[in-house]
Amino acid sequence: MTFRLNPLALALAPLLLGGTTAWAQDNILRVGYTQVQPNSSASDATGPFLLKPNSGVSLTVKDQSTLFFSYARKIDDRLEVELAMGVPPTHDIAAKLNPAIVPGYIVSAYQGQTIAKIRQFAPTVFLNYSFGESSSALRPFVGVGVNYTKFDKRSSTSIGNSLNGGPTDIQLSDSWGLAAQVGLEYRINDKWSLHGSVATARVKTTLTATTAGAARVMDITFHPVVLTMTAGYRF
Repeated sequence: MTFRLNPLALALAPLLLGGTTAWAQDNILRVGYTQVQPNSSASDATGPFLLKPNSGVSLTVKDQSTLFFSYARKIDDRLEVELAMGVPPTHDIAAKLNPAIVPGYIVSAYQGQTIAKIRQFAPTVFLNYSFGESSSALRPFVGVGVNYTKFDKRSSTSIGNSLNGGPTDIQLSDSWGLAAQVGLEYRINDKWSLHGSVATARVKTTLTATTAGAARVMDITFHPVVLTMTAGYRF
């Protein structure tokens, strides 16, 4: 039997291991609001009835906000491991057509219109390092980690179906990548704190849109900026 090491499981190991005496006092639950700016860039679609390799048909993924929550465990006064999650947001996907290639009547009808909706689930594990003394009320921090992104709900809109020539099935591949964040934490008292951060990650996926058996494919790269504000409770 062959055993495979899961990167997320390895990243979570510090959360699950360690002395039980520290467990009761070194946990932080953070809940708040986050805005996800995907900053996507997509290749031109390739497939049947499209020009190759420059079809002029692409897309962009719109911003979305959602509820954020994370669980962190302190390793010492400076280090913590944080599992960052949240309610999976659903993003609108808008058509991005090149008028120099795509006929004008198609551009005028579909440019910028929402052609699909996707929901993304993106748990991220960070190892955070805090600067300053543990007694300080205000402490900046930096973090590095691993992101996993899964697009678990995908649907083509009526406009998307019209652009593609009929009911369209959408599939996106999962993504693993490095992540990083910087932020600031303000401790109100021994139990409560406020926390703000800016995070990013390496996210790449391949989108396949299938209409009447004809599959069209494009690669999407995300350069996300994730802005988060939370209240934290230490226990």
